[in-house]
Amino acid sequence: MAKFKPAGSTKKLPAKSARAAIPCLILVLLGIAAMCLLFYLSLQSGTS
Repeated sequence: MAKFKPAGSTKKLPAKSARAAIPCLILVLLGIAAMCLLFYLSLQSGTS
């Protein structure tokens, strides 16, 4: 018979996940800023 481990038996490292979240957060913020810039430029080109 195979031995199964419980789902929560592995130890989590919060410092590693927090360090990995910083570049992801930067990419998300850059994406939001790019979308806002494109929306602003499209509004400006429509009014002139």
